[in-house]
Amino acid sequence: MLKGLKWPLLILSIGLLLLAVVGQELWLPWASGLFGGEDRVANGSALTGSVQPKLDDETEEGSNEVATSLRDNDLEAAARRNSGSEAGIDSEAGGGRDTSADPASVDMGKDKRADEAAEKAAKEATQETAEEVVEEEPPVPIETVEGQQINPNLGGALGEVSNKRIHGWVQDKFEPEADMFVEIQIDDVTVYELRASKRVDHKKLGVIWYFEQKQPEQLQDAEKHVVRALVYRKDQHGKTELRGSPRAKTVGAYPRGKLEEATPEKGISGYAWDPDTKDKPVQVVVRIDGETIAELTANVKNEELKKRKIAPTEACAFNTTWPGLLDDGLDHTVQVFAVDTDDGTEHELDGSPRVVNARSGLANEAPFGGFDICNKVVLAGWAWDPDVATGSIDVEVWIDNELFAQVPANSKRDTLRNSKVTPDPYHGFVTTTPTALLDGGTHTVRVYAVNYPSGVKVELNGSPKQYRLEENTPPMGGFWRADDNTLRGWAADPDLNSEPCDIEIYIDGKLWEKQKADRREDWLIGSGFAPNAEHGFAIKPPDFVKDGEEHEVRILAINYPDGAPKDLGTRTIGVSSTFPGFWTSDKLLDTRVSKGLYVSGVSPWYDAYHKDVKVGDVLLEYDGIEAGTAEKKDKDGKVTQEGTMTTHFRVWLNTNKQKNDVVRFKFWRDGETYEVDIKMGEIIGK
Repeated sequence: MLKGLKWPLLILSIGLLLLAVVGQELWLPWASGLFGGEDRVANGSALTGSVQPKLDDETEEGSNEVATSLRDNDLEAAARRNSGSEAGIDSEAGGGRDTSADPASVDMGKDKRADEAAEKAAKEATQETAEEVVEEEPPVPIETVEGQQINPNLGGALGEVSNKRIHGWVQDKFEPEADMFVEIQIDDVTVYELRASKRVDHKKLGVIWYFEQKQPEQLQDAEKHVVRALVYRKDQHGKTELRGSPRAKTVGAYPRGKLEEATPEKGISGYAWDPDTKDKPVQVVVRIDGETIAELTANVKNEELKKRKIAPTEACAFNTTWPGLLDDGLDHTVQVFAVDTDDGTEHELDGSPRVVNARSGLANEAPFGGFDICNKVVLAGWAWDPDVATGSIDVEVWIDNELFAQVPANSKRDTLRNSKVTPDPYHGFVTTTPTALLDGGTHTVRVYAVNYPSGVKVELNGSPKQYRLEENTPPMGGFWRADDNTLRGWAADPDLNSEPCDIEIYIDGKLWEKQKADRREDWLIGSGFAPNAEHGFAIKPPDFVKDGEEHEVRILAINYPDGAPKDLGTRTIGVSSTFPGFWTSDKLLDTRVSKGLYVSGVSPWYDAYHKDVKVGDVLLEYDGIEAGTAEKKDKDGKVTQEGTMTTHFRVWLNTNKQKNDVVRFKFWRDGETYEVDIKMGEIIGK
């Protein structure tokens, strides 16, 4: 019996041995755990190619960090070749291959040597396969989508722009650890490509990355330059312009500050400083009805200024006693100016002019307006004096501190009437840009409204502007209305003259359509924004936005002939607008109130403007809720008290209110409070 089984058992044993030797190429990697979990790319197999895109985007330092984290020396050498950080190192550098072994010399009759030979052959074949994939089949690069201008996942802000540095931060909302780069353009020419390399865990934003270019060579002269910053990833399409971009680097920063008090009880007081000479107090000039009554030094201490980061130092306040000439029962205009340390020019402070209300006699109200267009084609804006009713006044145009022209503000601007800022539309001014501004140098342009029937002239909002002739004038425009049925706005590029410019419409971050802004908008005629009316758009959104969900719509005006596009704005459709008609800031710029949200802007197209809410007011309460309270959390990070800062305020409105709802607000202004009911959403204009 045993003799009969001897040869079958011997044959079976030899067969099992051969099967084990031949099959170990398949089962050995699994037994070693190399194909499982996070280490699957470390076995030198074809999967190694999946790490190549990441290595390609690393710097030399980053490539080494990735390579040394891989376990196999052979793979380390291959990864270095892939990233380009170790050019010239061949496959033997790791010592993982022994090409001196001769398979013909192996004695196949001995199991141990056969096992060793088979294992070496398997490793060599596997490594050759990895090298073949790396060298002959590189990953296909991601192609840029035609017309794609933005990457909706990226964002950030351009912070400082000066001759000392260009600085800011970026963020990828969905992949916070991804490599991000920033393209810096100066005067529409790309001069730097910076890697955002400093990681910070921001308490509100999460992971953000800072970028910086010290001592930018192009900003070292005494000229104006326009700086843009766009964030992008090398492995994705689209570049997103940062908030705060474009930013003009000016020749010198203007003095700033605020006239806070102008009352008999507290006198005339406020604060002022010059950013160019932060440690040196500036001179302040106080004028009443155009006549200088005091010259002060802003060096009085006010601890709130530095404590709240309103000013760089606490010793930049000023005050003077109430002059007796203001007690005659008539209206008087109080103005305060800070003197620029460098060139001696005067700059009117926020809160000035201040009309002291008459207790008897005739009132003379101060004019107001805006200087909003300054390019190589026109200078334009608007101005109105309530004392003239539907009449017009003149504006003075000053160039480099010299009077250039006096221009009537009587051209038609329909937006003034539609928004009810003025009683009729005939209060715009437009004048051809003078050749004095087109010599390539940097010039300062200021526009003043002439008071009627007499009194002090008032510098318009947006003045002064620094202008330097640009080769490419960026587009202008606005995106003012959006709902499920219509997207309305306008866009015009001065370089195209009367020809319409292209716009791109993005929905939820994806390019939906490209069109021309060529719809007739009669209000553009005579406004200075465009030479003709055919620069509007009224676009019907696609049907998929009517799914009951929120959709974000962003529109860009394409720059001709090249250059970064103009962001016309972003609006949300699919929900009713609960915008209250004013913007707020967490930082209080008035030392007389301790808590609240600072009103930084008011739109004339909303109810708040017509309920007399003004820039500089402080929001104290909304719907009985105290504004300006920080969010509180326990040690585990759980919110124990909801915040009421600007972001929380907006979330509360969108969560609890709808368009046309009425909300009661309580504001503070110049030491007094007032309450007003404001209807949510746009209610005025077309």
